[in-house]
Amino acid sequence: MPVLLPHEVYYYKILAEHLCVRLEFMQLESGLYKWVIKGYCPFYDYSTRSCRIHSEKPLACRMFPLLLDISENKLMVSSQCNWVKKCSQVIINISSEEDIVKLFSSEYEALRELIKILYSSKSVIAVIVRSNSLKKQLDIIREKCTIIKVMKSNIIENLYLILLTECSSNFIEKILESDSVEFIIEEKLTY
Repeated sequence: MPVLLPHEVYYYKILAEHLCVRLEFMQLESGLYKWVIKGYCPFYDYSTRSCRIHSEKPLACRMFPLLLDISENKLMVSSQCNWVKKCSQVIINISSEEDIVKLFSSEYEALRELIKILYSSKSVIAVIVRSNSLKKQLDIIREKCTIIKVMKSNIIENLYLILLTECSSNFIEKILESDSVEFIIEEKLTY
């Protein structure tokens, strides 16, 4: 079962409502959430045999088969992955970070994003906004905040997820039109 960050839970609930899908999460002591999936992922489309949210799936899914054990600060590779099973000798011979990057380039990028969020010295502010254009607001935000990520949904028109650090939610509320903001949450996860 994938583990999600708090802002991911809110974001995927919005997508699920739009796609008429039911999601279930269990909050962990760490402030993270375990996504309870019984059988296939609720976003799996049986008719096309593909993920309906592939281009904006959660970090845990984007990282797979890489697994991060935050309690032990260990990076592991899942034995549930068919490619890992077939290529176990290649995995055994990994000796450096460069090897990991070569074998798992996109998964490693997702891992880096997760580490940036988890171990940021400041709180991470997550904003979901509906807007036709965010360019002007993002330029203003960029002057005072560090933008970790801006993701435009491919599922819901004009829906954006913005991750920021080194700013306040009050500042963001002033910049963005209040009727376009789905939610703003401030996350400070400590380990």
